[in-house]
Amino acid sequence: MNIVPFALVSATALAVAGAALAQDAPPAVATSVSADPAMDPATAKAALKAREQQVKAWKAQYGDGPYPDEIDGFTQTRSEALRPYFKALYTGGERNAVLNLSRLGLAAMEVGSYTDAERAFDAALLRIESVYAKNKSAEAARSVFHKESNKDWKGEPYERAMAYYYRGLLYLRKGDYNNARASFKGAEYQDTVSEDEEFQSDFALMDYLMGWASQCAGDNGSEAYDTAIKAEKGLTAPGAADNVLMIAELGHGPLKEKDGKQKEKLVFRPAEGFPETGAVFVLAPATGASTHYDSHLASSVYYQATTRGGRAMDGILNGKANWKTGTATAGNALLTAGLVQGGDAGMYMALAGALFSLGSSAMKTDADIRQWDTLPDGVSLSTTKLAGPFTSTISYVSENGALTLPPTPVMQATAGKCTIVWTRSRTALTGGDTPGDDAKVRAAVAKKKDVVQKDKLFRTGIVSTFLPE
Repeated sequence: MNIVPFALVSATALAVAGAALAQDAPPAVATSVSADPAMDPATAKAALKAREQQVKAWKAQYGDGPYPDEIDGFTQTRSEALRPYFKALYTGGERNAVLNLSRLGLAAMEVGSYTDAERAFDAALLRIESVYAKNKSAEAARSVFHKESNKDWKGEPYERAMAYYYRGLLYLRKGDYNNARASFKGAEYQDTVSEDEEFQSDFALMDYLMGWASQCAGDNGSEAYDTAIKAEKGLTAPGAADNVLMIAELGHGPLKEKDGKQKEKLVFRPAEGFPETGAVFVLAPATGASTHYDSHLASSVYYQATTRGGRAMDGILNGKANWKTGTATAGNALLTAGLVQGGDAGMYMALAGALFSLGSSAMKTDADIRQWDTLPDGVSLSTTKLAGPFTSTISYVSENGALTLPPTPVMQATAGKCTIVWTRSRTALTGGDTPGDDAKVRAAVAKKKDVVQKDKLFRTGIVSTFLPE
């Protein structure tokens, strides 16, 4: 079917392009149109009829949407580099919102769309905190939140921590050091909490940055620096007068895979294909000679993915799979013992065993491998004292010497007392598709009536969040 061009229909028929959508109302669906008054009546009538047929066809194909004109209306005004990420966000619904917002936020940082990046991470963190904040309400939500693949994605501890980390960098960029420190503290907390357990933090990068934000705010960051240095050998506290922070992200982050007989175990594999092990910053002041600074590893993201409180894991859902086996075993044992014993006691024992077994067999065990694929393998940093403006260039090294890598964007900003220089060796612009999403699960979930309504509200909220400036 031919699609009627936007120019032939009233702008009021478009669902999301307008800037005055109410926050508590879902996007309007293009079920009716009005013709351009400049058209002759016959052409206008034909256009209206074609449009109505088009909408009818979309309803048959996409159900309650989103429809192609809604998607275009939301994405067409975005920068070309970010358009795939906005599309994935708009069509992915609440189920993939945190993941799509995080990927969008990092991609926006890379292309210098800092307002979009701030909005994306703020929206992601709001959702993370609905389950993983340090308060009674979140604890209650966490008690009923399970991470099967049909649930809303909130990420593993290291992924949630990195979302706070990037938000903290954006605060540093603006010289908002108190909120930067709060973000890094939030990152540290996310490293300590899963749905059922809490662990001791060992994410040295976040402690170090808490110290840096405090130092830039004029406070003493020594306690946070001490914690970071204790967790990561090779780190040293910056000089008291240092005012430039250099951060380089290295390589590709951990990959999620399913493992186990029932694909119940989530395991992490190290990414391959990147030799860089360090970065060298060259800062060139307006006058005087340039200076080289070697960066030092502050934290390994892969290490954070595969450990809890410093203890190595076999797989983070291994505990659940083991518990399932243990439950089934216990249920079978109770059932057998009850049948052997006989009498009332035996009957109740057998009934308990049957219930255990029933609950166990009904459990979903597929691991959720949706993943934030654009994270780095590690983060290295350095600091110095430098007065006046300067330019920065970054090169990378491997164990065998200097590397030649494609140039990557640099975020450099001075606000307040300090300057931040941030870059990464590998691009975050890898495509908008949600990594690891199961198409069958996604399609099944999308048909649920409550999900349809939730996603309509989600799209309305997203439109409001990303209104053009």
